[in-house]
Amino acid sequence: MTTTEAPTAIQSDLGYYETMYILRPDIAEDAVNSHVNKYRDCILGAEGQVIDTQMRGKRRLAYPIDKHTEGIYVQLHHSGNGQQVAVLERTMGLSDDVIRYLTIKLSSAPVPRDSRSEQDKPADHAPAQPLTQQDQG
Repeated sequence: MTTTEAPTAIQSDLGYYETMYILRPDIAEDAVNSHVNKYRDCILGAEGQVIDTQMRGKRRLAYPIDKHTEGIYVQLHHSGNGQQVAVLERTMGLSDDVIRYLTIKLSSAPVPRDSRSEQDKPADHAPAQPLTQQDQG
């Protein structure tokens, strides 16, 4: 008997993780996509689940890493029993294109950006409130 849905008992044992990794800035865009797909496959191969992948783009590093001053940032949310983290980090450690990576365990499930409603999105771009006469004082 095969089903497409995982039993809820297994889902309750899953942990949620966020992995941020930085790729070398001089690799081609198709190589970046190749790395993203490779790391997704690592998680899926270790019986984990990919929740969301976000390309954060090329950004300046806080300090030089291997003589690089910029890097391509990728954020990956995934869930699993924790064994997928070891497989993922081992694969990233063997790649010359990954200059840094970090995985943290989340306390709750991340919300994929496609399923957020307008009310759930962060209000960091909210317009500033004008000062009143009392505030200018």
